[in-house]
Amino acid sequence: MEDKQREISLKDIFKIIKKNLVFVLAITLIFATSSFFVTKFFIQKTYTSTIKLYVETKTDNLKGANEIITMQTYAERLVATYIQMLDTNSFFVAVSEELNEKYTATQLSHMVSFTGIEDTEVFKADVVSTSPTDSKNIADAVAKVAPETISKINKNATLKIVDEATIPKVPTSPNTSRNVLLAMLAGLVISLVISFVRDILDVKLKYNEEMTAINGIPVLAAIPDFENLSGKNAPIRRRSSKDEKYETYGKI
Repeated sequence: MEDKQREISLKDIFKIIKKNLVFVLAITLIFATSSFFVTKFFIQKTYTSTIKLYVETKTDNLKGANEIITMQTYAERLVATYIQMLDTNSFFVAVSEELNEKYTATQLSHMVSFTGIEDTEVFKADVVSTSPTDSKNIADAVAKVAPETISKINKNATLKIVDEATIPKVPTSPNTSRNVLLAMLAGLVISLVISFVRDILDVKLKYNEEMTAINGIPVLAAIPDFENLSGKNAPIRRRSSKDEKYETYGKI
């Protein structure tokens, strides 16, 4: 006899979801709640303080060379060059001395990052720390040491502060809302997968139309479930001929 595989229709999918709705909602809620508490109380918070710096230099050497290099390309190269000048061990040693060696040069190199801003001669320094006050203090030290470092390397260059550092009011990491949302999606997907796998592995025939679809034979009759009526304490009811009412005569 040829086996016929069970095909899951859109109607079956909705039935499975409806049947396991409480389970799906419970798992999703558990994941979201767990993520909230872990993020809120167990993951260490970090704070970011940012300064923006502008590099000003003489461009006399560019006169007559416009056919070779554009001002935009020059700005990109200029910022990249000065970022490399600052992202050095000697610079972070100087910053460490400015902070009375509260942090080592190696620690500071992992806490400070430089990034160019949109093809301009402006770049920023982001300082990430577990303390909002320390983030600002380190950024202030960078703002003080950076111009001195640049002027020592290139006397024609001047580094100016565009935006000074401020004490961050809220942590930049972790992102509680994002973590909770991701946990909810993970819980939803996992619970749905479990529900569908459990339904697929269940080989019992649960619906009359399912029996017809698999065997190709219509259902003529079905045996009702007498489980609740077959108990030892189930009462026997008999119809009375006098008052046409149902009366209970005893128990099995």
